[in-house]
Amino acid sequence: MVRVSPRLVELSSLGAADVEAVRAIYEGAFPDELLAPFEDLLVDRMLVYLAGEDGEDGEDGEDRRGVPVGLALVRDLVDAAPAGRGDTGWTFLRYFAAGRRGQGIGSALWAELTRRLRAEGCTRLVWDVEDPDEPGLAGHLVEEHRRRIVFYERLGGRLRPVRDYLPPHDDGHAPRLLLMDQPLTPPADGQEEVGLRELVETVYALRYGVPADDPVVRRTLAASGLV
Repeated sequence: MVRVSPRLVELSSLGAADVEAVRAIYEGAFPDELLAPFEDLLVDRMLVYLAGEDGEDGEDGEDRRGVPVGLALVRDLVDAAPAGRGDTGWTFLRYFAAGRRGQGIGSALWAELTRRLRAEGCTRLVWDVEDPDEPGLAGHLVEEHRRRIVFYERLGGRLRPVRDYLPPHDDGHAPRLLLMDQPLTPPADGQEEVGLRELVETVYALRYGVPADDPVVRRTLAASGLV
């Protein structure tokens, strides 16, 4: 056995045993009410962080470049409508999880993820986080949600001043969410920073399929002082 450097690979490059390890990381990282069926995630791009010991290829030809220790599920925000804007250059982060905490895996995975996306031309990473101030939350969940926000902020994420942000969820569960982002490249010369209203409307439309004139979007914009 030899040590291998951590690396970020596509889920499709892994063998069956490693895919099951990724499933276990995913299912162990989130409460049941926030979990979608693992197979449903595969419509998006899953990047898996490998680290640990390298060995020989498995009997079924599995890739043994290390073992899965984290994952990031991402979706490029593309407006495919005939009169749409095309590729926004933004990527939405649906899920992000490290298999073991307290070992620097999450920070290392974040650095590798943002480096990869930047190299591919992505200009902005956007994601949701659970609101720690949601009424009725148990104390341990309040602490967990706050810790997650602090983690992202430490790595360059920005908690945006968006209120009443309530994107739809297929299972009917609607946790109160907050919106975060991280620019991956500086604005081009003469180009202004993306406005908050544009950010909100783009995420609603291209991540959740909710148009700008929908009452849900209008409510968010009004509560956030954007109309």
